[in-house]
Amino acid sequence: MIRILSIGNARIDGVEWWRHIRPLTELQRSRPNINITFLSGLATETQLMESDMVIMYRPVRPKSLEFLQNCKEKYGLKVILDIDDNLWRIPPGHPSEIDYLEYAQTLRQIYATADGIWSSTEAILPFADALDGRGIVVPNATLEQDLPNSPKPYRGVVLWRGSIAHFMDIYAEEADAEFQDNRDKFEHWKFMGYWPANMHGAKTSYQKQLDTVEYFDFLKNSVINIMWKPLAEIPFNDAKSNIAFIEATIAGGICVTNYAGKPGWEMAVDKFSNNPDFIAHQWALSRDWILEHYNLEKVNELRYQHIIKTLER
Repeated sequence: MIRILSIGNARIDGVEWWRHIRPLTELQRSRPNINITFLSGLATETQLMESDMVIMYRPVRPKSLEFLQNCKEKYGLKVILDIDDNLWRIPPGHPSEIDYLEYAQTLRQIYATADGIWSSTEAILPFADALDGRGIVVPNATLEQDLPNSPKPYRGVVLWRGSIAHFMDIYAEEADAEFQDNRDKFEHWKFMGYWPANMHGAKTSYQKQLDTVEYFDFLKNSVINIMWKPLAEIPFNDAKSNIAFIEATIAGGICVTNYAGKPGWEMAVDKFSNNPDFIAHQWALSRDWILEHYNLEKVNELRYQHIIKTLER
């Protein structure tokens, strides 16, 4: 039996659900030889003594560094870290910029401590100093059962989801122009979590941010034809993973982003269309692509093999 402690946060956001909770829950369910204890804080001494490995999602603070060093030096545990963003290229003005500048050196030490590193994109690995054999790309993924069998009926609904942290994306001149050019082509623009001041008016509305469980119910039960993901072309976004694309497909719609065609965004499109046939066709292509390339059963095999390899080091 491989005994793993999974260390996450007290409040589970969407990214942690995609990167940590969902995949590890499925990994444990499908592998009888793996036992995972999920914790929302640091482990007790007893838990550490009874474990073989710690998998930790996005540690950044000195307290996490001290904990991970203790795991290795005192208890002889292997450590795998999961990272989803390029934390070394936080854009200026981002709400977390000061925190990450303060912990930049600590972050380097944390990733130097790891026996294994899982990153959501290839672009993250060099920044995490993970090109030495410790790091692998573990993309976001979902199960076939999460995907509908057909697209949602066309109602002309566009959804943008984010927060003030995405101000560089949604307030970019290109995003504003794209919205203004396409506003009248659709019946309803929904802004979830944050409503940009320049995108109020007719055909727009605000949707409050939902917790993770509520949000996935919302995706499955609401009509969303297009999920819009404008991205400022900066190093931080060059490493951004494709959660929005997968969520759009789960919702029965398509993803529109200027990063369409780049790794992770292969089946997204870079232009708005209000043609129901085009949207239905592109959704079907997206669904097939996810089942082939972002299938959680296949991606979890990467996780499992890397766990075994890391334990054997």
